[in-house]
Amino acid sequence: MLRYLQDTIGYGLRYSTDSDMQLISYTDSDWAGSMKDRKSTSECCFSLGSVVISWFSKKQSSVASSSAEAKYIAACMAAREVVWLGKLLVGLFGHMLEPTVIRYDNQSCVQMSVNLVHHD
Repeated sequence: MLRYLQDTIGYGLRYSTDSDMQLISYTDSDWAGSMKDRKSTSECCFSLGSVVISWFSKKQSSVASSSAEAKYIAACMAAREVVWLGKLLVGLFGHMLEPTVIRYDNQSCVQMSVNLVHHD
């Protein structure tokens, strides 16, 4: 472990000033990936500019009835994390960042998020 740390002492995150400092979230999930309880796992990573600054992989608390629902739950988990990260970044940089983009790859999930019937 100490040899690894000694050899990688110069590694770090490099933030370029010419890149856009927008927080972007990439999210995905598996549907019923756990064979034991059929719960899905949500995965998400967050980038600020060109650097990944945070990520998570969490088992969902409820059983999704479709892959679209599993991805929608993952996007909601990402939105909660975005609120926390946004507050942290405002504290660090002292000003608001651009609105955060949450990217996911399921058209059914996109339709669920824009349909007001699902937001009672």
